[in-house]
Amino acid sequence: MIKKIGILTALLGMVFSLNAQSECETDYAIYRNEYKQKNYDEALKSWRKVFKNCPSFNQNTFANGPKLYHHKIKQDNANKEYYLDTLMLIYDTRIQYFGNKEKILGSKGSDLLKYDPSRFIEAFEMMRVSVVSTGNSSMPNVLVSYFKSLVKYEKFSSDWDPVDDHDSIELITKQDILDAYVFVSDIIVYNIANNQKYVKYYETAQKNIENMFAPYASCDDLILVFQSRLEEGNPSLSLLKKVTSLLDKKDCTDNEVFFTAATKLHDLEPTASSAYDMGNTSLSKKNYSAAVDYFNQSIEMTENESIKASYYLKLAYAYQMTKSYSKARSAATSAADLKPEWGEPYIIIGDIYASSASSCGSSSLEQRSVYWVAVDAYRKAKSIDNLLSEKANKRISTWSKQFPSKEDCFFLNLEEGSSYKVGCWIGRSTTVRTRD
Repeated sequence: MIKKIGILTALLGMVFSLNAQSECETDYAIYRNEYKQKNYDEALKSWRKVFKNCPSFNQNTFANGPKLYHHKIKQDNANKEYYLDTLMLIYDTRIQYFGNKEKILGSKGSDLLKYDPSRFIEAFEMMRVSVVSTGNSSMPNVLVSYFKSLVKYEKFSSDWDPVDDHDSIELITKQDILDAYVFVSDIIVYNIANNQKYVKYYETAQKNIENMFAPYASCDDLILVFQSRLEEGNPSLSLLKKVTSLLDKKDCTDNEVFFTAATKLHDLEPTASSAYDMGNTSLSKKNYSAAVDYFNQSIEMTENESIKASYYLKLAYAYQMTKSYSKARSAATSAADLKPEWGEPYIIIGDIYASSASSCGSSSLEQRSVYWVAVDAYRKAKSIDNLLSEKANKRISTWSKQFPSKEDCFFLNLEEGSSYKVGCWIGRSTTVRTRD
């Protein structure tokens, strides 16, 4: 009799298990169908049954659950806190049944920060574990949220008063921001190069992170953090590119850190960009002949006309500093030809003329006539590029004071407004003007 009862109990258990399995399959199928149709309110009804009664049935339950509650929060923001608690439970339960804790903590922390920014420390701690553990596998939205939580934490740390706040907490410094930026940027650079499916998302993440990082990116701060990174050993190509790119953007090229990084980068992987950086470092060291060589290399290696125009302009300046005025003008003219709407080449042509005045001609009038063509160039610059009006006007005001006097022109029988050809290397026609 006891044996029969045992068999009956086992059979009833099997029936119950089969019924439960059948209910799970039915509820799962209903929620998945509604979910695919984006009927999230209907999907949520059956999803809750699957989540409660058979959480281990399928991992999609946890992959889809957060999106259902994102939708719910959007619909009913007044109860956001209640829904956020459920969101956190979804992530915890997923870890319990399916593992992969490090990756899931990234999404959990990202959602926590999004829906309750006041819990940024808690969110940061989750995402730090995730990003450090998963590295190049970190998703772009997690990287952005991680950096955002870190910035919030640093601002909180800078205002923290140990007298008023008795709890001992970990403090985040500006150095932590800089280190995290380099670490996160390396992950993004890797994925942009190797993860074609999500490349546009990583590119967006890069822009968002760079915007958040901007207030911390002073020259002194960047030099400090990158100097220590470069001294650690053989720096990676990605680090060298990041160093040179950031320092160049911040106009921080006149220092040994930039020079070291640019030199190593150009040795390892010579490109138009690295040649350009080497040209800039040579300019900062007043090694103008080397700068000419590097800028010529950069011009040869690029096809982009807008970028090539900027390279030609730097080449013009390098030639100017070596007093190769004709070559300087030729380079600036090449820049103007490539980018006709750009007035900057005519600014530097004016500067080239003005800097050569003292060496042009044997008389005072011949030398001072050079300022006429210089002012002509400045006027052309502002006529095609009104953004340069202020810069051009300052130069026009300065060099107009160096025009010949009326007396000078009278003695040489030159009438104001008449045509005059400037000699020397210049060979340009202009109009006679006086300073008085």
